[in-house]
Amino acid sequence: MRDYLLYCSACHEYTALGKYIEKEGHFQGEYSLLHNSHTDSDELLCRFMIRHTGHELRLHTNRTEQFTRILRTASRFMEMDIDAFLERELDRKERVRSETEMDRGLGQLQLNVLRQQLEEEAERIAGLPTSEAAESQFLLGKEEGVRRALAMLEELMERTRMMYR
Repeated sequence: MRDYLLYCSACHEYTALGKYIEKEGHFQGEYSLLHNSHTDSDELLCRFMIRHTGHELRLHTNRTEQFTRILRTASRFMEMDIDAFLERELDRKERVRSETEMDRGLGQLQLNVLRQQLEEEAERIAGLPTSEAAESQFLLGKEEGVRRALAMLEELMERTRMMYR
């Protein structure tokens, strides 16, 4: 795969874009040795482009003489801030993951409450007194409908439990 650099000849500064990830539609971003990871964000690219508005920018691929020369001689854009930026990005991703887990937990709680309500409704219907056979048949059908909804809900809960393990 190709790595890319975006180079500003006016400022003699570059930003490393990394590889282009086709499936996700963005570049890997700058690499942090401290965290042994790419930023996986376009924020530094956007900052680079804003700072170099009006300048001539050139895109260079690895395995070329220009790529190697730029790495040796040019300044890396926001070099001192990349590690801190990546830490903030990792913290943001952790918050998003935590919020997603919390939302899933709340969803499971809501499903459990609904299951309890359906169980209580089925029991309430089963305990209703009837005076006629038709009324008894009607309530029996209603109870079966609630129990079927309960079974479908429990099946859904089991599938979602298996999915997030």
